[in-house]
Amino acid sequence: MRVHAEGLGRTFAGPSPRRVLCDLSLELPGPGVHAVLGANGSGKTTLLRLLALLDRPDAGELRFDDRRVAGPDGLSRAARRRTTLVFDRPTLLRGTVRWNIDFALRARGVPAGERAARLSPWIEPLGLERILDARVVRISAGEARRAALARGLALGTELLLLDEPTANLDPLSAGLVERAIGELGARNETTVVLTTHDLAQARRLAGQVQFLAEGRIAQGGDAAGVLDAPQSVALAEFLGVENLFRGTVEDRGDHQRFLAPGIDWAVIAERPGPCWAGLPARDVLVARERPEASAMNATAGTIDRIEERGPMVLVGLATAADGEARPSVRLTAAVTRATVQAMGLAPGQPAWLVFKAASVRLFDG
Repeated sequence: MRVHAEGLGRTFAGPSPRRVLCDLSLELPGPGVHAVLGANGSGKTTLLRLLALLDRPDAGELRFDDRRVAGPDGLSRAARRRTTLVFDRPTLLRGTVRWNIDFALRARGVPAGERAARLSPWIEPLGLERILDARVVRISAGEARRAALARGLALGTELLLLDEPTANLDPLSAGLVERAIGELGARNETTVVLTTHDLAQARRLAGQVQFLAEGRIAQGGDAAGVLDAPQSVALAEFLGVENLFRGTVEDRGDHQRFLAPGIDWAVIAERPGPCWAGLPARDVLVARERPEASAMNATAGTIDRIEERGPMVLVGLATAADGEARPSVRLTAAVTRATVQAMGLAPGQPAWLVFKAASVRLFDG
């Protein structure tokens, strides 16, 4: 299913009306896994509810395969049967897991003889063998999440919407859910839209990523292109780009420099002028001495922080201040534990942080 949203708006009424989505436009070209990223409160669930045709937009329109299905004047209840939304806190009716899934299939008009075949492909991938005939009041929250996903998958609708499908799941359950979503995406038959805060999950599962900020899609497209090349301060901060500075690019003929208080870096820029510079910590190396390669940026300072962050170690460095003209700047590199041990890195030691001009991402903001 192709999904096209143009100028969607959604406001929550109340004593202080809150505009959640504003002039949102979105293009999902067809089957595959699409991830929607955004900070808490950015409107991800609200967007899913609009796509599921559960809520009506205050402005704009929504189209499925070039047919208008929703707008301020109403929505198509017939088109709603083409979508399934699995909430992050799903509701299961009293009865067994199997009965819940069968009930959903029966409500959608699936003949009795076809229902078992609809469910069967997802029993093993989602680890449901032991809980299919268990009553839902006796299964865990994680098992309920997997049961709800199986129910959504068994319905086999053209548009499957998943709200934080692995949030608060244990690693085993999260792995089962991811594999099921990946398998569905590989079939290239269903348009899957999932919201997530897990950047690694978005890389693993999604072919396309949409970043939602201030009620709009701020950046969207190929997953690697969005996650590796943020074009806004909001996305850079969301992605955790550790070194982020506001400054100006100067064109010096044969090269460009990014200038900010305490910073003078070689960069690759399309045009001069004010901009933001983002430098991912993973692109920064730690050295004991200044490198000889002229193509590298090198910043000297003193290590003031070493912090373990998952499989990596963040090494913070503060540059020496030289009065008001050159204030101290803090930069961060991400290295392995083996690097820290081999180099004997510790707070208070002098060091150099080294990075290529191409590692500095420039964007407006």
